[in-house]
Amino acid sequence: MNSKKNSVINSTFDFKYLSKPSPHVVAGPDANSIGRASKEIKTIFRRGRLKCTPQRLAVLDILQKSMKHLSITEVYKGVKKILPRTGLATIYRALEALEKLGLVVRVHLEDSCQSYVVAPSGHQHPIVCLECNRVVDFAECPIEDISRGLSRKTGFMIQQHFLQLFGRCRECRTL
Repeated sequence: MNSKKNSVINSTFDFKYLSKPSPHVVAGPDANSIGRASKEIKTIFRRGRLKCTPQRLAVLDILQKSMKHLSITEVYKGVKKILPRTGLATIYRALEALEKLGLVVRVHLEDSCQSYVVAPSGHQHPIVCLECNRVVDFAECPIEDISRGLSRKTGFMIQQHFLQLFGRCRECRTL
């Protein structure tokens, strides 16, 4: 995601992205704040040719105020508190749209579940704990050098990649 989009998102939502997730979720938005998206966020939606719906804004706000990666169920429960008539299918579609816009990222957990978090600034990859599902993001990316070599060798212009590592965090190793 480019730095201009990150600065717009960060200034609009005052992100406090933490690499070490907390087990607690900060209180979600209220129904009045959902309808008031900033001009910058509306522009991101417009450029992506997507509507800036209250449900999408609620999902984004729930993720932004969270101190951890959230499962679809956790996002759904948060949105239901402020938009009670929202269905689970709407949450899936909203997350897909926000991911397409580069506003959120999906993390695959070992048990085939997925969690979501607001897209961190800069190029980062997750490390997932196999015991507690804690996710820590890291910025070093060995794939960039590999991609350049593969591009020369295969003729492909590699435009994106996905790298995710699994292991056991320090706390789980001491148990």
